[in-house]
Amino acid sequence: MRFALALSAVFAIGTLSAGGLSYLFLSREMTQRLEADVQSSAESLARIAATGDRTDLREQIIAQVRSSRDGASLFAFVDAPSMQTLGSLQLAAPFEGPRRLLVGQDILESELTGTESAEAYRAFGIRTDIGWIIVARDEAWVAESGEILIQTTAWSLILATLLSIGLALVIARKNERRVDRMDRVLDAVGAGHLDQRIKDDGRDDLAALAARVDQMLNRLEAGVESIRQVSTDVAHDLRAPLARLRMRLEPQALSAEVPMETRHEIGSALMDIDAISGTFDAILRLARLQSGTAERRNDPVDLGGMATTVWEILQAPAEEAGHALDLVIPSTRIQVYGDEDMLSQALTNLVVNAVEHCQPPAVIRITVGMRGDQPFLAVIDNGPGIPEADRARVLERFARLDASRSVPGTGLGLSLVVAIADLHDAKLVLEDNAPGLKASILFAQAKVTPAVLTKA
Repeated sequence: MRFALALSAVFAIGTLSAGGLSYLFLSREMTQRLEADVQSSAESLARIAATGDRTDLREQIIAQVRSSRDGASLFAFVDAPSMQTLGSLQLAAPFEGPRRLLVGQDILESELTGTESAEAYRAFGIRTDIGWIIVARDEAWVAESGEILIQTTAWSLILATLLSIGLALVIARKNERRVDRMDRVLDAVGAGHLDQRIKDDGRDDLAALAARVDQMLNRLEAGVESIRQVSTDVAHDLRAPLARLRMRLEPQALSAEVPMETRHEIGSALMDIDAISGTFDAILRLARLQSGTAERRNDPVDLGGMATTVWEILQAPAEEAGHALDLVIPSTRIQVYGDEDMLSQALTNLVVNAVEHCQPPAVIRITVGMRGDQPFLAVIDNGPGIPEADRARVLERFARLDASRSVPGTGLGLSLVVAIADLHDAKLVLEDNAPGLKASILFAQAKVTPAVLTKA
């Protein structure tokens, strides 16, 4: 709209400027032409007066007056000896050269009775041997021409304004859609969908900018994909050597011939190897999920039943860590379509993340429900929570906050949850529980039916 108003203002200023200049030039040209016509008429009568024939001059003036009964032209002959005036123009005193006569001031309105008098006249006077010849013509047609020009300019201004507003709105709407497309693509890329492109097929500067952004996104996607591929290849290539190393060390850790202190060190090394192997396994799973190569079923999944199964499996480990793991599910069965194993893994990761990062004793609750028309899985705790400024960063690969550096982990648990949620058209949302954290997986669709059995 700002662009439309600006373009309309430019059109309006241009039209007003053109109309104003045209009015000035046209008025000056018509006035000059009127003065030249008046002077020519006066000179024509002066040539007759130069012959000294008063009778012929009188007849010419009377004929001119009769032919101009509408008052558009006025004629006068002021006799030099008697100073008597003959004609339709009565003046206080004769004059020579050009002059502008005002009705009511230089010319009495009473003398123009019965004529369509104007407000002013252009006159020209010539002194001859027998008297003065004065011819005057009104400026009405100059004013009428100016009014016509003003009306034409006004209509042109209206039409130009409407046209410019319409044209600007069309251009603005088109460009607005193109800019919105850029915003959506950039938002999608910022959310991790690096395959999105603007693909603007225009031929202006905006299209050139979109093309450059697409080229940048191509390089960005290639770079990120290269990094992912390197991490995947490293994880894949190191799994086998680590497995062989573990097989070689495990018998030594169990052998009675090895001193106890040595076996303890070997056991610690085995734990480190298991942690490294777990990290590599998580990298490979995340790479398969993000690349789309992981197979995903699309079966109906009962969120309440799945949450119950995860609760039963993780309740004992949570209690061993000093926490209470609760379950809250609705009295209705909420179903979504997806892969139950993947969703169970995502929920398990959220629970394990809460168990590891909450100081005991903490209360952790698995919740299934509806938020408006969206079903959700949530894990709620009363632990330290995550600062709002860090909630986007903890969803990245290997991201770990300073407060969790002493806690075992790979920094990939929430990244796996995000990847699984994306595959199910869902979204992981981290919210403040005051105190603690509420991690929810929001789904886009659901099927809600009465439940046969409710367990809590």
